[in-house]
Amino acid sequence: MTFGQEDGSAREASIHREANQQSILWGGGASGVRLGLRMPSAPVDAGNTLVLELFCENRSPAPVWVFGFRSGYPRSLKVSPPKPQRPYIRVSFGDTSVLHPPEAFTRLGPGEQIHTSLDLSFAFDRRGVGIFQVLFAYDPVRAGMGLRAFAPPDEASASTALGELVVSRAQSLRTAGIDDPLEATLDALLVAGDPSLVDRLRHLGPGGARFAARRLARVLAAGGESVAGWRALDVLEMLGEQGLVAVRAEAEDLPHARDAFELAEDWLRFRLGHAARATHLPFQTMLDELIRQPDRRGNLVASWTAYDSPVHGSMRMEIFGNGDRIVVVRPAGANVPSTRRTSLSPMHMQGLLETLHYGGMWLLRPLRKVGFPDEPRPALEVQLALGEPYTRRVAMWNGEWRQGPGFRIADMLDRLAAQVRPQ
Repeated sequence: MTFGQEDGSAREASIHREANQQSILWGGGASGVRLGLRMPSAPVDAGNTLVLELFCENRSPAPVWVFGFRSGYPRSLKVSPPKPQRPYIRVSFGDTSVLHPPEAFTRLGPGEQIHTSLDLSFAFDRRGVGIFQVLFAYDPVRAGMGLRAFAPPDEASASTALGELVVSRAQSLRTAGIDDPLEATLDALLVAGDPSLVDRLRHLGPGGARFAARRLARVLAAGGESVAGWRALDVLEMLGEQGLVAVRAEAEDLPHARDAFELAEDWLRFRLGHAARATHLPFQTMLDELIRQPDRRGNLVASWTAYDSPVHGSMRMEIFGNGDRIVVVRPAGANVPSTRRTSLSPMHMQGLLETLHYGGMWLLRPLRKVGFPDEPRPALEVQLALGEPYTRRVAMWNGEWRQGPGFRIADMLDRLAAQVRPQ
């Protein structure tokens, strides 16, 4: 390579870096720290993956500690819709009421710049199409152990500039013959849980199944927003093989919801009677055998922790293959738990195992990375026999247990624990 070629490559790299910096929408800055937002370069299809890039630059002479840029530490996003006095969408970190440890923060030295990705797919899935103005604002986040984290003096000075986001129609639905009015009608039926929705989707053929599959991604949202996603999973099950085909097709267009589509595919395969995957076969086969042969339940242990936190206290139940049931409860604020031991009848043991099978316990998995403040995270561990292939452990947010396929299992275990709960 000649010197001229080297100089040319350097100039191209410099131009590329400058272009990247120019595409960042920087705010004015606060205390020497400024924030910037980079928007997608092309319109985004409604319901597809939507990721913005957030940048933070320290222009002060001293290092600062900022929250939200540490990849290994969980965080949540708060997306506030436009208001009359604020005609844009405000995005911020939703962890301001929690005291965070030092490892949640990133040290940003003078002149340094860091960035992270903001996945807003869940927030824009139901917002429809159009042109939206978006701004990120850095709200003060509490730090523990004496760490002095960056705290902007006011909201206006610790935000990015306004960015413009263009959301266009979902092409897969338009090509399937579902126009705007029809999509709005189907959405209303889905949210309302109207039983006529299944027949309407059947009449639409593959396009109807793809509509339900796209709505499945809403299970990643917290609270009431996720209900429509779980209802879509029920609809896909009633659509049968056509629903399974649609789940596989839409998974490629919605990579942000990959975990949800993997769960949906496994769940639909199970409910439609397909052969179990090799990773699940030992557990599923052993569970079937224990249902049919009670004398083989000697190594069965089921442990259910409904909640365990300083706010709620704790409640744990263990059930053994011989029917022994131990319930340990520690009320909030108490130091010493209460314990009660009783026995389950053969009918209760049979009902428990059949519920674990019907609810596909071995398929359950968490989908949301974070929950609401103080939201319990119930955990279930089931050992059918000795050996790792016969043991499953799952911990999910309470909303995932109560709204998703595991609701029957959670309800059964709660009722079994409540029967003998210590006073």
